[in-house]
Amino acid sequence: ARDWTALVYMAADNDLAQWADSDLVEMESIGSNDDVTILVQVDKPYIGARRLLIGNGISYELQDLGITDMCDWQTLSDFLEWGILTYPADKYFVILWDHGTGWTLMPRRSFGSDWSSGNQLSISNGDFKKAISTAYNYTGEKINLLAFDACLMQQIEVAFEIRDYAKIFLATQTICPIQGFRYDIIFEELCTSPGINEIELAKSIVDINVENYTDIQSVVYSAINLEKLNKLKECSSILISSLVKNSPNQSIIDLRENVQTIPAMGLIPHPDNEYIDMGDFITGLYGIISGTEIEQLVNAYNNTIVKSDYWGNNFSKTTGLTIYFPPDYRLFKQLLNYYINLTWTQSLWLQFLNWFYGEDDIRPTNIAITPGDIGTNNDFRLSWNKSYDLAPVTYSVIEAEDTTLVFEDPCENTDKWNLNGFTLSGSNVYSGSYSLFSGNASNLQNWLETQDPLFIENFGLLHLYLYYNTEDMVDSLIVEYGTFKDVHYGRSNGWHERRVILPPGNYRLKISYHTNASTNRGGCYIDDIAIYNLRNSRYLRQYCEDTTIYIFNKLRGEYYYAVYPEDKYENTGNLSNITKVAIENFALPYSNPNPFQTSCDIILDYPDSLNPWVEIFSISGRRVKKFEAGEIENKTVFWDGKDENNRDVGSGLYYILLKDGSFKKIGKIARQR
Repeated sequence: ARDWTALVYMAADNDLAQWADSDLVEMESIGSNDDVTILVQVDKPYIGARRLLIGNGISYELQDLGITDMCDWQTLSDFLEWGILTYPADKYFVILWDHGTGWTLMPRRSFGSDWSSGNQLSISNGDFKKAISTAYNYTGEKINLLAFDACLMQQIEVAFEIRDYAKIFLATQTICPIQGFRYDIIFEELCTSPGINEIELAKSIVDINVENYTDIQSVVYSAINLEKLNKLKECSSILISSLVKNSPNQSIIDLRENVQTIPAMGLIPHPDNEYIDMGDFITGLYGIISGTEIEQLVNAYNNTIVKSDYWGNNFSKTTGLTIYFPPDYRLFKQLLNYYINLTWTQSLWLQFLNWFYGEDDIRPTNIAITPGDIGTNNDFRLSWNKSYDLAPVTYSVIEAEDTTLVFEDPCENTDKWNLNGFTLSGSNVYSGSYSLFSGNASNLQNWLETQDPLFIENFGLLHLYLYYNTEDMVDSLIVEYGTFKDVHYGRSNGWHERRVILPPGNYRLKISYHTNASTNRGGCYIDDIAIYNLRNSRYLRQYCEDTTIYIFNKLRGEYYYAVYPEDKYENTGNLSNITKVAIENFALPYSNPNPFQTSCDIILDYPDSLNPWVEIFSISGRRVKKFEAGEIENKTVFWDGKDENNRDVGSGLYYILLKDGSFKKIGKIARQR
């Protein structure tokens, strides 16, 4: 039986084409034998892709695939499936050959470059994982050794994507020489010792590559055990959960300044690099904090690294794995939407970074509220989905008895506004033909405000649509109503719905746009503005950590509920949908507060046509107090805790009887003295 099948995926439809030829010559200097089969799929400009069987001194063309997008995940998956099923072996060695820059599909961040299609193979959008996992699911074979002959790919974010589908992962942490691997030496090693396992082969390749570039160019090559990554993730999560309970101390901040960094371009590390050596950072943490959490993380990391080696003093503190750690919050925020898609986020690394910067200005994600069924005692549940945020989130629930429109403007004209610099625009609208535009220039102090004050009795709801592209954290769109202020900047990525609670008052709604002297990105558009008064509204809960609350013995009537998330940095997410709950039955009498100590209001619920009386009984059945119909005001009766002889009643449970004719309700209240 064949010991090894090697599958080399050479995406050379780009400026690396000549180096593909020289690497094929290196492979042909060894070639396949009975124990080792070397297969290549190579794609070059204008020629298209071919599948080759590498022999000694010659390559045999097995298939001509024509013009092929080698950066399509399906192309990679097809090659792996074909090679594994057509040339089965005890072990599989896969090499991915091309440009490489890491974990996300952005300029200079991806794997591969295919000139024919203009595509790159993204890590963060799931394409890389999809290619490897699809091949695994189809063949049932784990890749024993998966290697990247490409720059910068030895990143925890890349490795974690494929931890379930391969055993050993080999790549360089840094920019690597354009000549790449020494395929003649590597395949000579494999063909001479076909019984070698993936761990020993990986160690040998690390040695070969580092030795090959000694005294020529700084390099870092390493191999890691993918099957150890789940433990590394678990230990990372445990430590981060503990760390973020407090603020980062200066030692941790200084550690980022002094840790081994990995430049994405060039070979001179600088603290401003976006990537750092993960092991060096963990070692630094071990010198700052103590406890079993950091000890377990150190052990988990060390157990993950199979071998790591370097040449060049610039990378003397490398340990085998790179991790994303940009130098400041603004850079972190720019790529956040890409990083979120990576499975490595299970490690809470994003939460750690957000905690480290301490500048969180990202709002929690939208949520929706749903009421449960109403029970026999007018009880029901309100539930909402969890909001995603990098910081801890709490929820505030608002109850109202009705919603009434206070102000509405579809922004088709400016009749309702006083304007200073804002104009009507037809170039970018959410609906209709026009929107309000802030202007786009340096040193703006533009604003608009409603011509008339808008009265809100308890709470109000502001609902509008925004589209903005501004210099992040600098040029700002500011929405104000009394003490309320809502600030927006950066990119909205299309029209953004904003739903926020307004405080009570009688103020004008004001919207401002302020810019500095430098970059102008496009300004802000506003459309479809509406304000609602939430009649008799109040907070039902504030800063609730759960996503469910229970409401018991609710008075008969119609109620409206909504909830909004807020993180520890006071970033407020959108108000949820407003859901209606209709209570058809009358509630049982109850006290406020319950239990009470000295006195209480007894809340009553009955038809308006009745004039009931109220009696209070002890648990033994003795009547303690009676209130006639004339003593009831607004369906409430005040009890001072005294009986009919004006003596204080004792602690305990009491029954409340509400009665008029055939209408009767019995409730229970408690006194604690």
